[in-house]
Amino acid sequence: MKNRAMCLTLVCAALLAALIPRAASAQPAAARDGRTSVSLSVTPVYQFESDFDRGGSFSVQRVGFNVDTSTPVTATVRAGISAGYEFEKFDFSGTTAFAGPEPWSDIHRFSVGLPVNWRASDSLSFFVSPQVEWYGESGVDDWDDALGYGAVFAASYRVNPGFSVGVGAGVFYRGEETRGFPYIAVDWRITEELRLTNPFRTSPSGPAGLELAWRLSDTWEIAAGGAYRSFRFRLDNSGVAPNGFGELEQTVGYARLTWRMGRDLKLDLYGGAAFNGEMKIADRNGNELGSDDFETAPILGLSLTAMF
Repeated sequence: MKNRAMCLTLVCAALLAALIPRAASAQPAAARDGRTSVSLSVTPVYQFESDFDRGGSFSVQRVGFNVDTSTPVTATVRAGISAGYEFEKFDFSGTTAFAGPEPWSDIHRFSVGLPVNWRASDSLSFFVSPQVEWYGESGVDDWDDALGYGAVFAASYRVNPGFSVGVGAGVFYRGEETRGFPYIAVDWRITEELRLTNPFRTSPSGPAGLELAWRLSDTWEIAAGGAYRSFRFRLDNSGVAPNGFGELEQTVGYARLTWRMGRDLKLDLYGGAAFNGEMKIADRNGNELGSDDFETAPILGLSLTAMF
């Protein structure tokens, strides 16, 4: 049943890609450099079944929707809004380390950010993005308890037209704890076809990671990358840890194949694995009730992005 659901999710995403009209790519990107831009994406992902060290297993179905806007405020400042929703369905079997066989089920995440870019000079630029999120299980007693917030900061230096590098940090309060992490911001066009960049948005889930991409043609691109991800969420009021917290930590490595169906429309196919994974459960005060490591889990996903 769960494999059938996963396949249905991926097939629906592929059909959606085929049904979106090519007219969405009619406006050239260069014509929008001084205008408001909008990016829409839908990303279904399936993390296959993985065994826990202390017995039992789990799998996860995810689907995410994101909207990003950016508009010029002055000649040197751009600002926008980033909003997203992500649904995660966990399927547990025979677990023993989490105060019950089904520690949680369906998880929802709503997020809003206000990214601002300031180009201080031809070489130096700064970035800040305050963010708010609500991350909790279906049936959360009070969604105020699922609130998290923080900000991402970065400074970047343009060494030459093909190479920019910078440093940044994220600081977030989420689930009765505050976490911070540094990250490297890089955009390096090694050759006309080869590029090293950050593939993910820096968020409460972790830093942006690194990706090496090779453009095969104007239509096709392949890439490989990875990042550390951490998901912490509020549990409902009737489960094994009422109003407590669940947490999933893992490192993700992947390969990507991109099909550019137009200048402003692309479809990404991902295949990879989650490794060095750990899952935890805590009570409402953040006191750990159980934890367990899990084995490497294959991951398969799609991402459809349209830009306007």
